[in-house]
Amino acid sequence: MKTTSLRVALAAAAGFALIGSATASAGPINLIENGSFESVSQKAGTWNIYSSLKGWQVGGKGVEIRNNVSGSALDGKNFVELDTTANSWIAQTFETTLGQAYNVSFFYSPRMNVAANSNDITAFINGTALLTASGSGVGASGNVWQEYDFNFVATGGFSTLVFAAGGISNSYGGSLDNVSVSAVSPVPEPASWATLMAGLIGLGLISRRRMG
Repeated sequence: MKTTSLRVALAAAAGFALIGSATASAGPINLIENGSFESVSQKAGTWNIYSSLKGWQVGGKGVEIRNNVSGSALDGKNFVELDTTANSWIAQTFETTLGQAYNVSFFYSPRMNVAANSNDITAFINGTALLTASGSGVGASGNVWQEYDFNFVATGGFSTLVFAAGGISNSYGGSLDNVSVSAVSPVPEPASWATLMAGLIGLGLISRRRMG
């Protein structure tokens, strides 16, 4: 019976270490639904303009889904262009925790043979523009994907992410793929786990002395 508390402390410490390891290896949870736009069965080599898209609100000019047209997707088969017949937008609202920091990540490519002044895509959080992706596709072949990301702190229980085409509204614009939003939560350092284990072991030893 004297060693029971020590065993419990050791088991608890090991359990916490395993939980931390599993959490780190699992990676962050993506809060965005249909972030790679794969809900649409778009035939290879074709494109179409849709007035609705799973998980997203869609602007009045629709959203253009492309499958291997003027470039290939980064993730899966589909990617999005937001300058359809004119500049358009998509938006998604997701649950957040007040005061929690979140990271927004997405991949952007300028459209090949289109100048930078027609390729802008701006990301908004709750109506505030936080980042504009832009670039020239003149001389490019297909999509040249680049990752963009930024952090924001939630001001309520829900947040809304918007992507909007900018620049010249002429049906030729930049491409978007692989959108994700995840909570920013630092993984405990190995030293922190060691401190926790030492503390739990210490509690076990104190209990043992009291029982002895």
